[in-house]
Amino acid sequence: MDKENFINQTKHLKVAVVHDWMFSRRGGEKVLEQILNLFPNADLYYLFGNPKEVLKLEHTHQFKVSFLARIPFIKKFYKTLLPFFPIAIESFDLSNYNLIISSSSCVAKGIVPPPLGLHIAYIHSPMRYAWDQEHRYFIKSPSIIRPIEILRRILLNRLRIWDITSSIRIDKLITNSHFVARRCSLFYGKNSTVIYPPIHTKFFQKNAKISCASIQKRKVLLFGAWTPYKKMYETLEFLIHNGVQVIAAGHGEEIIKARKKFKKNVEFFLNPSDEEVPIIFSKAHALLFPAIEDFGIVPLEATSSGLWVVAPNQGGTKETIIHELTGFTFNENSNECMLNAVLKALERDLSENDLKNMKKQVEKFSIENFQKNFSHEVIATLKNENLL
Repeated sequence: MDKENFINQTKHLKVAVVHDWMFSRRGGEKVLEQILNLFPNADLYYLFGNPKEVLKLEHTHQFKVSFLARIPFIKKFYKTLLPFFPIAIESFDLSNYNLIISSSSCVAKGIVPPPLGLHIAYIHSPMRYAWDQEHRYFIKSPSIIRPIEILRRILLNRLRIWDITSSIRIDKLITNSHFVARRCSLFYGKNSTVIYPPIHTKFFQKNAKISCASIQKRKVLLFGAWTPYKKMYETLEFLIHNGVQVIAAGHGEEIIKARKKFKKNVEFFLNPSDEEVPIIFSKAHALLFPAIEDFGIVPLEATSSGLWVVAPNQGGTKETIIHELTGFTFNENSNECMLNAVLKALERDLSENDLKNMKKQVEKFSIENFQKNFSHEVIATLKNENLL
């Protein structure tokens, strides 16, 4: 189904789209953009953030924010407000909507839909810090001498209970990878349909070219959100220790800390704009994605730009990187395996045939494919519920 036909079929519906928060334009926000582009008249609900600055939309939407947004300087300490997120997301009055679509990696899927409304949830990830990534985010174990850690675990336990019970309110579950689908099945006991996120393939492909730099000058790019579970900081240390030339780009507290410590032999790009990203890609020969990812939009953007991608043969990148064809995969738990894969990528020239293989792979994840697959699933669900 084409986009125009879909919009015509659903224009009679009153639609709300719900997202967690928006301070930067990451993978979840790029998915959110395309969902909103399919619903020109949808209202956007979110906890806090700056959608006008973050999102690039084709239509004008009404933005409706939670009571948490009134807290001064919330961007600096919003993570400490996590226990209040469920209350805030449940406070939205969605009683006048036929269709609610949540875009969630935290609490957005926990909205309270009206009895006659349909709730479709697109899950980027179950809450990592409450589930399988808890021990990576909170390194210190609970102890009598660390009562704050005991309290934190109690709060996380209550959050997990809410997360499970709120999943009952989802009529149709869509996940961004088979890896996330497996976790949703494990944590929520619900099956899902996998629809891969959209990649702006044409934007990046126009800058792709065969490699010409000597092996000694080839650099590895670390690019993304520098958060604990992505292992960017410790990977940067490891690469520097092993004499690999590195470009570090992205946003987060850890890249700021890294720039202060590693002032030599690393080229830093903090908070790059969309227009700067292809330039950064052009400076590197390979992208290293060190941690298990839910899906990983950045690796596919790098593939579109003609970079070898080095990533774990687990999680989302297992579904997107073809070993020795579009990149090199490794065992996530072994730094030595990771380094060997990096060295193979640096030694491998990039030919015209390689670029063709990369282009063929990333086309599966185009914006057009996302819109077609997502609209098809929405129409099928609406018909099943007699809303069309």
